Amino acid sequence: MLTAYLFCLLVGGGFLALSVFGDFLDGMNIDVDVDVDGEIDAGGGADVARLLSLRTIVYAMFGFGATGALLHAIWGGASAGLTAVVAGVTGLASGALISTVFRYLKRSGAGTPLGERSLVGLTGEVSMEIAPDSAGTVNVLRGHRRYSVRARLDSAGPDDGPLGPGQSVVVVGMADGIATVVPVDMKLLEE
Repeated sequence: MLTAYLFCLLVGGGFLALSVFGDFLDGMNIDVDVDVDGEIDAGGGADVARLLSLRTIVYAMFGFGATGALLHAIWGGASAGLTAVVAGVTGLASGALISTVFRYLKRSGAGTPLGERSLVGLTGEVSMEIAPDSAGTVNVLRGHRRYSVRARLDSAGPDDGPLGPGQSVVVVGMADGIATVVPVDMKLLEE
């Protein structure tokens, strides 16, 4: 059972460290982007779906692994059943608590002092190709934070080619979390 505790501790702790040190890693141009969204309109089923989000599962794994490993070290494996029960309850409680805190922060708008419109006018760099008929991704620096947002071309004429990774762009609009961009050289010609 110690192996299961250590596995959960390392995997859950690794993802926890990535979320805590995300800004540090962001400065080193390492992108780890997992976006899992889903909505269920089934009354109580929505609460269950929220509790079983990827974030909740990872933090529950960390709580389970940390508690189990600690209790195993203290009791020396003498009370394996009790250790498993306490670790399981602690893991579920930590996952539920963290999920509740993140839902509160998202609902209250904490951590988002400026809306998406604050990105308009800023320059960015294409990180995933933006074709005239499909959206890509750009990295935009605002202050000391780098934001990775989906983006599409502002006006794709018949002879406009795709924008490749590394190309500089200007955000000219934002709608529903998707930036509308133009290449920097095109923006300079208009002014």
